[in-house]
Amino acid sequence: MSDALSAGTASGKSRARASRFAERSAAILGDIWPPVVVLVALLGFWEWACMAFAVKPYVLPAPSAIWEAATSGFGQLMYNAGITAWEALAGFVIGSAMGAVIGTAFAYSRFMARGFMPLLIAANTIPTVAIAPIIIIWFGHGIGSKIAVTAFLSFFPLALNMMKGLQSYDRVVADVFRISAASPAQTFFKMRLPTAMPYVFVGLKLNVTFSVIGAIVAEFIQADRGLGFVIMTTYRTMAMPKLWAAMILSALLGIVFFLIVAALERLFVPWHASMEPGR
Repeated sequence: MSDALSAGTASGKSRARASRFAERSAAILGDIWPPVVVLVALLGFWEWACMAFAVKPYVLPAPSAIWEAATSGFGQLMYNAGITAWEALAGFVIGSAMGAVIGTAFAYSRFMARGFMPLLIAANTIPTVAIAPIIIIWFGHGIGSKIAVTAFLSFFPLALNMMKGLQSYDRVVADVFRISAASPAQTFFKMRLPTAMPYVFVGLKLNVTFSVIGAIVAEFIQADRGLGFVIMTTYRTMAMPKLWAAMILSALLGIVFFLIVAALERLFVPWHASMEPGR
């Protein structure tokens, strides 16, 4: 009898696991197939239009020409993509850390928020192409200046979202913590920070895309490697298929970084309503 019950329980658990796996697979497939269909249709129309209207490659190269340029110089492109990825990742980490600290300070100090927020807004409105030469002068012509430009561009979104998230806690829950004589550290880590996490990941998603932009713009100004360097050199020689290949690779780099942050969001904030299947 006990063996039959054990077998029935095991069978029920197996069916539940299979059902959850099927649901997750269906959700993943539902997320993947719409952009794949749109991308295939877009590439097909693009290729047809270039052939049908005899578009010059320097105006708009066909996807087949871009693919040929990417595969013929694959090793070089991947090397330069690796340089840009490292600059973007390092700048993202540094900029996000700065943004988290600044946002926390603003959330806890109204004086600092009112005093420094206008300066940060003013700094953030300066075009990257304008501030990049100054940062390169300060940090030199090596990879450090590219990371500094990327960090400068990617700290502001997280600072704002961190501040907003830490200020958006439930006042009733805060009263419970106060009555329970919770320490400031306990209140921060167990109440205010968990509430802020959805806002934090919004800021991180913005940061990770800005980090790729910052790295490439910094390479436009002064570099001898990286995807920004490839784009600028191919523009000067009118090697447009290779330019498009580098540009598309930079976009894919941003998409990969974004998906990594989104996966971390699902891992650390599974309870949020935006993480429900179908959203």
